[in-house]
Amino acid sequence: MDVIRLSVDSGLFILVWLVQVIIYPSFAQIDKEKLPSWHRLYTQKILYFVGPMMFIQTGLIAWQVLIDPLAFLADGLLLSGIWINTFLIAIPIHASIDREKTLEGLLPKLLRVNFWRSLMWTGLVLLSLWRMI
Repeated sequence: MDVIRLSVDSGLFILVWLVQVIIYPSFAQIDKEKLPSWHRLYTQKILYFVGPMMFIQTGLIAWQVLIDPLAFLADGLLLSGIWINTFLIAIPIHASIDREKTLEGLLPKLLRVNFWRSLMWTGLVLLSLWRMI
């Protein structure tokens, strides 16, 4: 189970940092007229990658927390933070981009919010690595 967990954590770690460093900053380079259709396409397609991995990760960590709550408390807290950040903050910002058809003021918020998610996923991959060693 540790190898599967490390694999999923590593995949999400790589993905979230690609989003933080390359994908989100590139939003500013997209023509303002093309932004709404491109953004909707991006959010639909990225879900095919992020969604399954987040659900697998959640299942694995939930199982670990059930088996040994104290040993996996930090994992559960980090994962909870990721889900809260994603659904209560990041997704509404994406909805605002779709609705307002602009990045003005929203891209810095998106980068700031995703930075915290990136740190939390970094914490999860480090915990997985530590347990493997």
